[in-house]
Amino acid sequence: MTLRYLALSLVSLSLIASVNAEPVISRMTPERRAVLSALSKMTPNGRVATFKVNILNISGDWAFADVTPLDKAGHPLAEQKVAVLHHVRSPNGADKGWKELDLSKVPPDPNEEEYGPGFQKNIRKAFPFLPKEIFQKS
Repeated sequence: MTLRYLALSLVSLSLIASVNAEPVISRMTPERRAVLSALSKMTPNGRVATFKVNILNISGDWAFADVTPLDKAGHPLAEQKVAVLHHVRSPNGADKGWKELDLSKVPPDPNEEEYGPGFQKNIRKAFPFLPKEIFQKS
């Protein structure tokens, strides 16, 4: 009897897990999908990267993304990527998509390993017009 109950419980849990396992991208807003699409590009070895999203904050026409590119098996393809993007429109209002700001001149924070709060602070110093809301942790 206990074995039957255990088997029934495991089957129920696996069904619940498969229902909740829909791809994350399908639960995203169109705006978040567009930002991630702007970050997607072919990797040097020819595989299209998907991303593990660490942070993705959008405020108006600005976005801050901290992502890790993954292969189809979910293994990291490269180091994490940090980007600030601007939603560009032509003078007549036509959508030109999300474009990345060049962060190569932003100095790293010597007290941090990679792209922590100190680096984000340096981004805000280099680009003081960016909305503060995009730098809040999600």
